[in-house]
Amino acid sequence: MKVSYNQAIKQINDFATAHEMVQSFGNGNLWEVTEHDQLKNFNYPLLWVSDESATANSGTFTWNFRIILIDIVKKDESNENEVKSDAVQILVDLLSYFEQLSDTKNNVDWNKVQLERSGSIELFTERFDDELSGASMTIGLTFPQNYNYCEVPI
Repeated sequence: MKVSYNQAIKQINDFATAHEMVQSFGNGNLWEVTEHDQLKNFNYPLLWVSDESATANSGTFTWNFRIILIDIVKKDESNENEVKSDAVQILVDLLSYFEQLSDTKNNVDWNKVQLERSGSIELFTERFDDELSGASMTIGLTFPQNYNYCEVPI
């Protein structure tokens, strides 16, 4: 039971699509968010996933991701605390989603996938030289990996 990169991203995208507060989802390099006017227009709040290093250990494999929730702060900054508060809550909602994910979806038995948390949620304000604020965290999805040569397609 392996979790591919595509399956992990799809599961996070499914969460973002189902969440009533999240308006857009994307993944890729962080610079793609900062260049959003040139590449694509997002609706906010935006849930963005950027890659962190994957980890291959004895008997397990872990996909690691930086999850970023970004929203627009009004010019007068009257909603800045609300934006940060909502961003943290949505990230906590994502953790809850993965903790409760128990059925088999996309050929993955999510009961056997362990959620790894970084332990901290970082808040940011005006991080991208514009009116965007929010929060980010790192998560990992760890699953059993037996590194069986018989499964290699050669």
